Amino acid sequence: MKVIALSDKDTAAGLRLAGIETVYVPNHERTAIQYWHEVEDTIESIGLIIVTEAIAEELGKELIEFRLRNIIPIIVEIPDKLGRKSDHVDYISFLIKKAVGMEIKR
Repeated sequence: MKVIALSDKDTAAGLRLAGIETVYVPNHERTAIQYWHEVEDTIESIGLIIVTEAIAEELGKELIEFRLRNIIPIIVEIPDKLGRKSDHVDYISFLIKKAVGMEIKR
């Protein structure tokens, strides 16, 4: 299973340095939605998708529906260079709470 990412240009550089080979960077020629549909076509080989919060917000309904239909791959939202959004929903904590039955506090 491979790890892929959808992020802005600056975050993509860091992710590539961390060893993630497949990083999609939306721009004026190809949008995040177009990349998302490309990812959905090859979903069988993907184990983890890293998405910046800004792109997750842009994907909106598409991402929510995907999460409802699929357990794997796991989708992790990370902050971009501007930092964490105030209305961010931590889906990893939600998955842990659902599996364990209790909330984990930091």
